[in-house]
Amino acid sequence: MTPARRGAGASAIAAVSLALAACSPYTLRGKVIEGDTGYVAIVDESDARLRGRGITGVNVEIWSDPEKLNRKRVASQFSDAGGEFALPFDEAGAGLLQYDVRIVAEREGYTGTEQSMTLPSSSRRVLIIMKPGASRTPKENESLLEQYRRYTR
Repeated sequence: MTPARRGAGASAIAAVSLALAACSPYTLRGKVIEGDTGYVAIVDESDARLRGRGITGVNVEIWSDPEKLNRKRVASQFSDAGGEFALPFDEAGAGLLQYDVRIVAEREGYTGTEQSMTLPSSSRRVLIIMKPGASRTPKENESLLEQYRRYTR
């Protein structure tokens, strides 16, 4: 095999690998824990807080284009017995392209937590820390203006 054919073969394999990676579904994984201050952070898989005691039953949502009026909820899931969640983000190029998202976490007995960010790579995890206190649950029938105010803080 000539060096030119070998280089073309390697390029073809790289292109197919990239295409397959782009087609595989992206899942945002993370954990919800209790803390003194509520916030959302992106951490390495090796972060020790991911092995801590989790909060069960937290409704975790991911919204795309959170600063736009045409934002949409991409996925929603309750955290499991260990406080872990896995949200599928089924948008073209997720995990490779940059997507602006908002992570929202709510549970009775805890202050709601939310954060806008760029969708992290699949090798990173979302750590949600929730502070015990009065819950802030959105009303089912809130107006567009109320939604706008809630999502543009």
